[in-house]
Amino acid sequence: MTRPIYYKSFRSRKFEDFSPPKNSLSEVISKDSHIILDIGFGTGDSTIFLNKMFPGHLVCGIEAYKPGIKILDKRDIPVEYGDAVEIIEKLEAETISQIYLLFPDPWQKNKHRKRRLLNDYSFEIINRLLIKGGLFHFTTDNINYAFEARDVIRKLSSKKIDFSKHRGSRPITKYEMKGLKKRNFIFDLLYFKS
Repeated sequence: MTRPIYYKSFRSRKFEDFSPPKNSLSEVISKDSHIILDIGFGTGDSTIFLNKMFPGHLVCGIEAYKPGIKILDKRDIPVEYGDAVEIIEKLEAETISQIYLLFPDPWQKNKHRKRRLLNDYSFEIINRLLIKGGLFHFTTDNINYAFEARDVIRKLSSKKIDFSKHRGSRPITKYEMKGLKKRNFIFDLLYFKS
């Protein structure tokens, strides 16, 4: 599948005192490790939580928010700054055991929905990266994005996937807290590669 021509969700932001991370993603990933990838971790709270929860795994992250990159870099958590799709396109197949995409920007306006991070193209890459039995966990409080994501996963995996009744092992993020205060429903999709 070729990348959609309209796809470009990454926006570089100015941030003083920013240097490339010490431990980049591509340098640390190997087929011998248990790798967890947190895509779009914001300030890094979710990645730090996953790092504590899975001490036997190597937790890594991808983010476009430079202060978040800096926070995790100080903790020696391997991170990559930039467009998530451009980064995961370059990673080796079947190297990741868990991938988390928690509360990505829903781009609510109809004309902006093409910018959503999870689409046919990106899910195909995510599926390629997962090891057999690997987990992809997607969470949103946007009902339209939730059903769109479910349909993407169903279509490309040919699995009868539906919303989970539990949160799995994912952390509670600040975006989830905001959504709960607004009384939004939280939608979790847990996909295991067979």
